Amino acid sequence: MAASDGPRNQIGTASLVLGVAAILSCWLLIGVFLGVAAVLTGDIGRRRVQRGEASNPRMATAGIVLGVIAILAGLAAVGYYSWLDAQPNH
Repeated sequence: MAASDGPRNQIGTASLVLGVAAILSCWLLIGVFLGVAAVLTGDIGRRRVQRGEASNPRMATAGIVLGVIAILAGLAAVGYYSWLDAQPNH
């Protein structure tokens, strides 16, 4: 078996993947939930880096940032759809 290069940050990678998926689907309600998952897994990844159990905190941070952007964009989209639904039909 080959020696490992050191601790990795699979949780941070998962956060980044969830963040990208959340951005791509932020106009749907599911993007908000994926954004929350990205933020939570990113936080776990950053804590693992602080404890020395993982490396590459940038992936976890990028996942958090993308997750927050997706949450805000998703909530804005939901608000916009609600506003459109409340408009009287002419």
